Amino acid sequence: MKKLFIALIVALGISVTTFSQSIWQLSYEPSTPLGEMTDFIGQTSLRGLSGSASWFLTNKISAGLTIQWTGFYEKEERETWTFDGYAITANAWKEFYMWSIYANGKYQFKDVEEEGNFVPYVGLNIGTMYIDQNAQVGTYEVKERNWRFALAPEAGFRLPLGMEKQWGFNVMLRYQIAFYNVRDISMLQFLNYSVGVYWKLWPRGERY
Repeated sequence: MKKLFIALIVALGISVTTFSQSIWQLSYEPSTPLGEMTDFIGQTSLRGLSGSASWFLTNKISAGLTIQWTGFYEKEERETWTFDGYAITANAWKEFYMWSIYANGKYQFKDVEEEGNFVPYVGLNIGTMYIDQNAQVGTYEVKERNWRFALAPEAGFRLPLGMEKQWGFNVMLRYQIAFYNVRDISMLQFLNYSVGVYWKLWPRGERY
């Protein structure tokens, strides 16, 4: 599945380069765990970054790619844990680290040529997530590393700036879901709070 998805990303990247405008974005993305994930880690994380590129297929619809890194960490003091019929009382360190690779589609509610000062949009990301789960209790250590199918609906807005509105700020909320099915977590769920900067590019010779 991973090789097939990477091939699809390469094909998408080659095909969309002929379209009129593109938006490139870098974002900082804290995250909050949800659902069954909170049984393992419940604290909001300040570790998260993403980069994305989108190409406009029409004046309101774009297709693109997103790569995201998210890290969760939590320490628990002196608790009793049960493993395979025996118990350990010790400090615990728990971690989740994820790399997400998504193809996405977005719909913005304003024409790309007449955006103004506020541009709301919605989108859907579909792809794969590499999940590195670690837990250490005393000298007992558990590690899980898996690729999983993932999807992430999102909603946000852009604030265009500059003389030509060619760059600006982006604010977005993304709901991430990975079909995990490892130990007691069937679905991995968390929210991203994204704040970033973006800039527009035009194919050579088109803008002027």
